[in-house]
Amino acid sequence: MEEHDLPVAYGQHINAEITSQILEASDLLFSILSLTPQKSSGGSGGGDGGMIKLIQELKDKIPETIDFWSLKQKLRAEGDNPLNVVLM
Repeated sequence: MEEHDLPVAYGQHINAEITSQILEASDLLFSILSLTPQKSSGGSGGGDGGMIKLIQELKDKIPETIDFWSLKQKLRAEGDNPLNVVLM
């Protein structure tokens, strides 16, 4: 659990922490709701056709198999920078 100073340390009323927690919870819930898929009222009648097309295009760009050995050799040749470590 994260430790933090009490509001009293800054001259605030103890209820200031409750208000802060309410605002943080509201921001978190808003963020979660903004990530959930929304139903569209297909004005063009396409529905989710555009999304399916986009998914198919992205799927077509993904290679079938990844040769991890050659990828590891290539990344090793470029050096041990943090990005290469995370990728492997």
